[in-house]
Amino acid sequence: MARSLSEFVEMFVLPLLGGGPLSVGPPMRPRDRELMLDQAGELSDPRLRFLRMRRAQLLVADPSLPDPDADELTLWIGLHNVLVFDHPDRRRVWSRQAAWRRVEGATRSMLTLPRPESCAEALVRHVSVGALVELRREDTVVATPAGELRTQGQPLPRRGLRLLGTEGIRQDVVGWLEQPHAPEAQRMLEDAMRCSPLTSVVMPLHAPPGWSPLWAAEVFSDRALVRAICHRWARQRDWVAVGGAVAGALLPSIPDPDRAAPVPAEGQPLALPGLVLPTDPTVLSGVVGALCHLHFLKVLELDARLGVAAVSRDPGVTAFLALPLLLPYLSETIGSPLGFPGESDEALGSRDRVDAPIARRWTEYLDHLQELVPRSAVDKLLASLVPRIVQTS
Repeated sequence: MARSLSEFVEMFVLPLLGGGPLSVGPPMRPRDRELMLDQAGELSDPRLRFLRMRRAQLLVADPSLPDPDADELTLWIGLHNVLVFDHPDRRRVWSRQAAWRRVEGATRSMLTLPRPESCAEALVRHVSVGALVELRREDTVVATPAGELRTQGQPLPRRGLRLLGTEGIRQDVVGWLEQPHAPEAQRMLEDAMRCSPLTSVVMPLHAPPGWSPLWAAEVFSDRALVRAICHRWARQRDWVAVGGAVAGALLPSIPDPDRAAPVPAEGQPLALPGLVLPTDPTVLSGVVGALCHLHFLKVLELDARLGVAAVSRDPGVTAFLALPLLLPYLSETIGSPLGFPGESDEALGSRDRVDAPIARRWTEYLDHLQELVPRSAVDKLLASLVPRIVQTS
């Protein structure tokens, strides 16, 4: 594997972002990163900038991306090493487990980046991590009398072709994310998702344990990004599970009025403070508003009642289904799918004929949710979530 920055960009980064055969070599270490940083001028490659922009445009039409920098290079090296641990021939590099533990530790350190401070930074992280989780792997499958043999992303050796011939051989393209992973690769994949909060929001069913949409606080203040996220959620076949995953990840950030804080026993040390998530009303409004808009998009598609036909025992799904029933208490703050309160009669009147069927479908859908969602779930959110969004003096 190349150790110069130009070769690394050519063999790994450009195929990662733009498609095509992707080359994975021996694991890269922090010293390789330092050597590449001395050649940082290679990051101005116009092909690299074009592919970054093109991937960002898969989510938003007019993205704003910062220039490639040391953090982005560190992320690329970390993603490369994730794939190294999943490579079927990895033990040809080293056989000692201690060496692999050191590489895993170094890689996880490289994937431990600070939380993005802006939408542009969140988007540029998603460009690379999103490309990783969307990778496709071309396996060669060989039918033998003893069963099928599969090469994981590798061509069949010539010797095998001579012995088996070409009959009974096929190419099978699979999603890399859905395949079994080495334990180390799985741990590092979770680290990669944590360092890209936007990727976890866009793909919540694959988000790491303990994640929260509040990690992506800056994203929920950008209307273009929130709109893109809602439409990405709505395109998922199991959109209720998607909404439930986001709502379920949000719930632990909201104090439970029925659960008192634990009191440490005498002499027991207090717990260390954990990560403080931004739970100000604006951020929570953005998350809840996006989830309510997902319901509305599915009503427009005439797919909503079908999707919520059965009651789920998942508390996240139950909370997601309950959120539109909170709109009478939240609409003054987050608005309503049918318009913001306080719109002039003239503005509302101009839309009466166009929106009447939509308004009727939305009302019928809310009635359906009213029958479906336990009242206790709504009351719980009224006590815990609504006061965090609607601030009273």
